[in-house]
Amino acid sequence: MKELTLRRTFDKTETKQYLTLPFEVPPQTEKIEVTYSYLRYTYKETEFERQTHESNIIDLGLIDAHNQLRGWSGSDRNSVHISEHSATPGYRRQAIEEGTWAVALGIYKVEESVEVTIHLAIHPKQAAWLCGDLHMHTLNSDGWYSTAQVIEYARNAKLDFIALTDHNNTEQNKEIGNPEGITVLPAMEYTNYQGHANFFFSDTYTQLATSPLSNTTEEMLQFFNEGRTNGATICLNHITDDDCPWLFGFEDTPYDLVEIWNGFIKPSDHKARAWWHQRLCEGQRLAAVAGSDTHHIQVGRSYGCPCNWVYSLSKSPADILQALKEGRSFLASSPDSALLDLHLGQWGLGDEGVFSEGLEGSVSLKKAKKGDWLSLIHPDGVIHTWTIEHEGEVKFSFPVEKKLFYRAELHRTTLGMSLLEAMTNPVYLTYS
Repeated sequence: MKELTLRRTFDKTETKQYLTLPFEVPPQTEKIEVTYSYLRYTYKETEFERQTHESNIIDLGLIDAHNQLRGWSGSDRNSVHISEHSATPGYRRQAIEEGTWAVALGIYKVEESVEVTIHLAIHPKQAAWLCGDLHMHTLNSDGWYSTAQVIEYARNAKLDFIALTDHNNTEQNKEIGNPEGITVLPAMEYTNYQGHANFFFSDTYTQLATSPLSNTTEEMLQFFNEGRTNGATICLNHITDDDCPWLFGFEDTPYDLVEIWNGFIKPSDHKARAWWHQRLCEGQRLAAVAGSDTHHIQVGRSYGCPCNWVYSLSKSPADILQALKEGRSFLASSPDSALLDLHLGQWGLGDEGVFSEGLEGSVSLKKAKKGDWLSLIHPDGVIHTWTIEHEGEVKFSFPVEKKLFYRAELHRTTLGMSLLEAMTNPVYLTYS
């Protein structure tokens, strides 16, 4: 973290002016915090009481690298913050770009002179594992709860990020506000009789000009292409679902992700997983995701069940989506489930490693339970299975063969049933 202290003394001749104090913001900054102080009140003791007098009033705001006012709080707050995923009310959530920023001060009242001290804390991005749910609905379509209620339920479920994916609707995104402790991705579920797809937007107020109500493949493609042009990340949902599969075809459809685990694990999810595995075997590099598709809390379906654990550069929507597209993630049955990771030498999930003789891989597991079984998979199928003999953390090593990719799956007996507990995206390999 970079910390700066700026001081400036103002006298009464400078009142009723707006002045700026510049500072530099480095690249890869996640959050800026601004705290300021000055002698606002003076006090006088009398025979009967202590009298308070407001001698000075200094207003506060923040100007970004494009010389745009990012927010203004007047004299109401002594401390404010901004980031792409959260901000003090009155300040805009948006990516923090490197360059010359400025603290904006409004010199509203100075009786004689006053020193203003400004403390800046500039936080760099720090990669971390984040847990999130990419598929849920609010009252803006067929969900039971308001946007605010959904956000609160998700926060209570220990989720770090969510996406609001109402059917053919973006009104929910306008209701996100500035929730603390959780990143909310603006989104929409393209909903058609031929299949569903989530659009994750880069901006809360994204509204595409083309209608999502598509009667033909050509109209669907027009909407998808416009989404891509506007920076949307597209995920095909529950592609082999018994009631609502993806029927438009895959070859010409632009998409970035595929949802292969929707709600409580079921035969159609296993079928989607097999479809995805075949695409990997054919050389396609396609990241898989999970989503609860929660409309309301019920037996077998709730927020974060299943979820995505993503190794993201920060909590910002853009960094989370980039990590998802690159496959730096694993899917799990719930936020409290086992934590799964896979490496081929120095390369981790979503990476492209380089094969060499003697390369060693490792698969690690946290929050394991006795009796779990862990499978290692490459294009030829399951090549090794380990049975977990104790609870806690375990790690296994294996020799790496010359294959297109490796991935791992964890199964657990729950309620007398053998169920998928967690699965990774691949680590890819290149070789001569």
